[in-house]
Amino acid sequence: MAQGSDVSILSHILKPGVAATVWQRDLSVDFSNWIKGLSPENLPQFRSLVTVDALENSVHAACDLSHTPAGKHRDMLAGDIAALGFIMSEIMGSPLLHVRLEVVNTDACRKFHVDNMTARMLCTYLGRGTQIAQRGAESSPVTVSAGDATLLRGARWPGKEETTIQHRSPPIAGTGETRLLLAIDPGSDYKPEIVYN
Repeated sequence: MAQGSDVSILSHILKPGVAATVWQRDLSVDFSNWIKGLSPENLPQFRSLVTVDALENSVHAACDLSHTPAGKHRDMLAGDIAALGFIMSEIMGSPLLHVRLEVVNTDACRKFHVDNMTARMLCTYLGRGTQIAQRGAESSPVTVSAGDATLLRGARWPGKEETTIQHRSPPIAGTGETRLLLAIDPGSDYKPEIVYN
């Protein structure tokens, strides 16, 4: 796992022997206070296949549906998600992305696992971040900080290297904690279902 405070650390996922990269970032105090002050029902949620160019407007549309207050902090959220989408698109060579922004208050994905896809980018904007552990060392995971962007290889990563870095959502059931989690996957990992009438 490679970690650093410069965005270039994320592209290290392409290097041999690197199964996870973490771009360590600090969310501004103003933004953190704003998002912590929102009611869970006002946190935006969506799941969609979207082009990089359409991502920022898609986040604003989700905010409209959730009645997320307009203003500079909402603009910051939408802009940051769009920027992470652009970075993911550039690294993975995928102009189409599958983006999921979800509100979590249960033990979703509570078991350590490797995703069945090429790669996944995760960023937690509210609440505790994703937990990462080497296979066999699950009892001592690393918890990524809120705001950090994490890029993880999945089971479909090309080549012969086996991915042994696993991750999970932190267990929060019963704590009253709410998380806002962003997940970005290459659009090529998703195939449309064919429906015959």
